[in-house]
Amino acid sequence: MNTRTLRLALGAATLALAAPAALAQAYPSKPVHGIVPFGTGGVTDSVARVVAAKLSEKWKQQLVIENRAGAGGNIGTEYVTKVTPDGYTVAITTQALTINQVLMPPSGFHAMKDLAPVSLLGWSDFVLLVHPSVPARSVDQLIAFAKANPGKLNYGASSLQGAYAMEQLKSAAGISIERVPYKELTSLTTDLLAGRLQAYFTPIAPVLAHLHSGKLVPLAVSPKEGVAVLPGIKSIKEWLPQVEAATWYAVLAPLKTPRPVIDALNADFKWALEQPDVKDRFAKLAVRPEHSTPEGLREVLQRDIERIEDLARRGVMKAVN
Repeated sequence: MNTRTLRLALGAATLALAAPAALAQAYPSKPVHGIVPFGTGGVTDSVARVVAAKLSEKWKQQLVIENRAGAGGNIGTEYVTKVTPDGYTVAITTQALTINQVLMPPSGFHAMKDLAPVSLLGWSDFVLLVHPSVPARSVDQLIAFAKANPGKLNYGASSLQGAYAMEQLKSAAGISIERVPYKELTSLTTDLLAGRLQAYFTPIAPVLAHLHSGKLVPLAVSPKEGVAVLPGIKSIKEWLPQVEAATWYAVLAPLKTPRPVIDALNADFKWALEQPDVKDRFAKLAVRPEHSTPEGLREVLQRDIERIEDLARRGVMKAVN
């Protein structure tokens, strides 16, 4: 190889190495679209908008939240898998992604094969609650009542995600509580407050006002350490340690999004989660902020899928149609 050829080769190699760094430094140079595969007003939507507002300040570019609801989250997520993988469209989603992959498999994409993990955003703690008409004020009392009164208790679920925690509880406790499917949360809440549903295992934020007013009665929360917004309420793990009830929120990008862009996004989401006003807003949503590496998020997804597959094999979880 002569000197000129060697210089050209070295120059090309230098450009190849510099291109990813330059790409990351220039990102984002236009608005980024965050696809929430659910409707407005839910916890996932709220989490997305809190983080989007903070990143829009940092970037001087908008992180625009778009709600593309349908099929339990599959429609919006599939949309993300089909766009150009340049980092300008990401999914901001939740555990419905892995639950659906096992129990309501989407035909157009695979959660582990067509998406690139970016970062966890946090965890939403759950509360097990009952209508005041149920003569139970602790988990063991609920279990005893359910065993002594088969067929008298039911609970609502507007999604597979909504059924996940309660079905785990039923399996672990060996009790029967009938699942009543709902198409949307408003009707479920109306029936719960009216006593037509007797039990519910749900993220805390949507029901917190009803718990504080006494219209609904909290029996347990999901984390071992309890939650600040419901002081004195014990963890479900004191009775049933195998029940995993918290749900995660996370950011994923289309497969083949350049790694420098993934890393830039990861670092910026980490920064946003560390900001005091974001922490305060998350606390009001009963969401614990948590950042992860892309690899750490992939481990969460894989662990989720394996756990749900086990529940499906044992007949504990089935699709809600």
